Amino acid sequence: MSLKYNLKNDENVKTYIYFKPTYSNDLDDIKTLINDGEIIVYPNDEDTNPHNSYKNVTEYIHRIVEYSEFLCKVLNPNYVSKSFNRSDAVIIVGSSANLLPNGNIYAFASIEFDEPQNSIYIDVICSHVGIKYAGEMLIKQIEKMCGKLFMTKIYLKSVKSAISFYEKYGFVKKEPSCDDMCLMIKNTAEEKSRSRSKTKKHISEERSKSKTRRRSRSRSRSRSRSRDKKKK
Repeated sequence: MSLKYNLKNDENVKTYIYFKPTYSNDLDDIKTLINDGEIIVYPNDEDTNPHNSYKNVTEYIHRIVEYSEFLCKVLNPNYVSKSFNRSDAVIIVGSSANLLPNGNIYAFASIEFDEPQNSIYIDVICSHVGIKYAGEMLIKQIEKMCGKLFMTKIYLKSVKSAISFYEKYGFVKKEPSCDDMCLMIKNTAEEKSRSRSKTKKHISEERSKSKTRRRSRSRSRSRSRSRDKKKK
């Protein structure tokens, strides 16, 4: 049995996002909000940064998909290219060294920002077959990005074999009877609500424990004073 490389043990991992060049400024606010240092953002001003461009990175990914069997093995490379053409950006989990021209790509997703629906749509998502937790890390980074952008939902379409994987991370099928190419949705607002609820519950439990400890110390001091009086 082959062992997968555990990416959680690797400190030299970075998340990158490359934006497709546009003729408008529609995504400028999004670029600004997520550019906080946690994700390396390439806004694709190709006049000033021609090397790290959307075109270069998507062509690099396409070559890997086409000529290797460890990334997007089940997808047609032409389908991946078409996804890049219609997406707003590509987000990548990869090596901390320069990703281009030949850095390691552990997982990537082509995404669209659906601002009217306050959501992110994942058009294509793939992870390295020999890397453990690459897909999980990518999904969590997209969730964090949702939080920074105050977006409340993530959408994707899943093949039958991957449905259980996405369900593990909180995605649910829009149509419960669907069993292949199913639209799946994760409500990140509910996730935050549950997290706040857990935090409140934890605080309440800690306060209760603290009160119990104070009452116990108070009873102990009372018994001690009573013994002292009897001795006198």
